[in-house]
Amino acid sequence: MKKNYKAILAAMTGNALEYYDVMLYGFFATMLAPLFFPSDNQAVSYIFSFETFAAGFVMRPVGGLVFGHLGDKFGRRFALVLSIFLVTLPTLTIGLLPTYADIGIAAPIILVICRLLQGLCVGGEYSGASIFVIEYSKKGKECFAGSVLTSSGFFGGVIGTFCGFLCTLSFMPSWGWRIPFIIGAFMGLMGYYIRTRVNESPEFEKAKGEKIEKIPLWGVLEKRKINLFCTLCIGATALIPFYLATIYMGTLMGSKLHFTTSEIILINIPLTAFVVCTMPFMGLLADKFGKEVQMRTASFLLILLACPLFLFLENNFSLFNMMIVQFALLLFVAAFVAPSMALLTTYFPVHERYSGIGFGYALGGALLGGTTPLIIASLNSWYESPYIPAYYLMFSAVLGVLGVTFGKKQEAEPRIQSGPKLDAFRYAKAS
Repeated sequence: MKKNYKAILAAMTGNALEYYDVMLYGFFATMLAPLFFPSDNQAVSYIFSFETFAAGFVMRPVGGLVFGHLGDKFGRRFALVLSIFLVTLPTLTIGLLPTYADIGIAAPIILVICRLLQGLCVGGEYSGASIFVIEYSKKGKECFAGSVLTSSGFFGGVIGTFCGFLCTLSFMPSWGWRIPFIIGAFMGLMGYYIRTRVNESPEFEKAKGEKIEKIPLWGVLEKRKINLFCTLCIGATALIPFYLATIYMGTLMGSKLHFTTSEIILINIPLTAFVVCTMPFMGLLADKFGKEVQMRTASFLLILLACPLFLFLENNFSLFNMMIVQFALLLFVAAFVAPSMALLTTYFPVHERYSGIGFGYALGGALLGGTTPLIIASLNSWYESPYIPAYYLMFSAVLGVLGVTFGKKQEAEPRIQSGPKLDAFRYAKAS
């Protein structure tokens, strides 16, 4: 049991760092825009900054491929140790990077490269850490285990936003935004240390003797195309409402309510904390009532409520009403995301699981999730409709329904916990 807790802590540390980094750049996007993408038109600077935010998601499918392959061939632990070590490098670089005024065009180029490298490393981080934790969990508690892991990521987001808030207060120097990125690098080194001291997941250990594809993703593409598509849909649905509620709506607070960056960050702290507290509860509900039932219900509710929520906001625009909409969207996020990884692990066998989930989930996030602020900001600049966010939410919910409905579960094998139980299983199998 102690080994289980140690493994869960190791997975949670890296996942927290991922969200810490992503939320930091997302909330600093408007502040970094004039520093790295100066322009006479503020909207152009924002779009360039959002494109850099989205750039990290472009590399996530590649990261899912790379680390998924490593995780299926050499073990979840190996891939997770490598990913958390490498992700600290671009985080530290962003914290130390000179601005456009100092080194010219090299500044935004290096910033984009750092975001691409971050995206590569974290492309298999969340899915790999979730698989690792779920493979360690007890049967019937998979949703709760996955939700706790996800909650740790949002907790990292809370820490990131709080650090960001402190470092943008009026008494801080102009370079104060660099401090949270440097702190993030030290968090990564701590996570690396913890992960080097945990054992491999028991399910992967049990499956070591099985025949596997030379490239596991080939097996997924050949035999499980539908499940890969469903994973893509679920990945997109999990991320679109979250980034819309936090990053995109944060820019509305700045443009329409004229809040400063530090004020926007402060407002988003209780929003993210709400997800941290709600996610494990939703995981418990999903274990009790069923993964698919909860995810479908959440998706249908989002389809029904998206337009009324933004109609309400359009007619009664204020900070309080905006936060009501944000809390409603984040409640959907918790309900849908909490059981999602537990469901996805049933879509692929052990030696294709990391590749299938890592690539599919990251691809959905890259194409539609991480690009949410950019897509909505661009559409608004063309059409200027207050309902564009609602339509995009409805689209994401439809994808969620498709992902849950058409996924085909693989036959589950008995879940082995660890240590002596694993050894007893091997002895019985050999006999």
